[in-house]
Amino acid sequence: MLDKLKLFLSTFSLLLEYEKQPQWAHHMHAVENMLDSDFDTAYDRYTSAYGGAGTLNDIHISDPWSLTLFWKLRTIINIHFQCLELKKDIFSELVEFEQDKLENLKVHCCTSCNARFVTERDLIQTQIPAKVNKLMLEEVNSHPTRTLYERFCVARKESVALLEELSVTIDESWSIIRSDPSYQPCDSCKQNTLKLQNFKFDGDVWSMLT
Repeated sequence: MLDKLKLFLSTFSLLLEYEKQPQWAHHMHAVENMLDSDFDTAYDRYTSAYGGAGTLNDIHISDPWSLTLFWKLRTIINIHFQCLELKKDIFSELVEFEQDKLENLKVHCCTSCNARFVTERDLIQTQIPAKVNKLMLEEVNSHPTRTLYERFCVARKESVALLEELSVTIDESWSIIRSDPSYQPCDSCKQNTLKLQNFKFDGDVWSMLT
């Protein structure tokens, strides 16, 4: 389990380097190197990366793939630290990573003409968590020939194919657009009556949550 924790910390370091956060990339690398000699100090150093102004809680990540990996890594690293500290079986703590359903979809709904608008980013975002969950479980349960970060980069390049795959789930009367239409008039009726709603996929269609 300690070796897996090191792998996740290494992935976190690479992600933070990619997101132009070299100081935090170095921080995670230092935690990784400290694990063998002083677990408690390594844990304290890791947790010091969060909690206040100027910490990792303050950084902004715009890419949905990177943002999802960021939060998934935080979760699974915490699980590893806690399981090692308490001598618990990690496999019973990974339930949330077994989720492979589509996440809720944000839809911009016009209350005047009933038009529906979905951004490409939001549509892709419904599937990214499941994709990253799969990568995480592969890392825990096996010994992939490529690193987690390498496999993540391959998955991220498949966004166009993923968009095409998900587009068929959208009602033909809806519009898939590139940019967020928030605070703009409806492109259909030109009225300022767009409202953001959450929709859930039931395996066949997207339905508004009530």
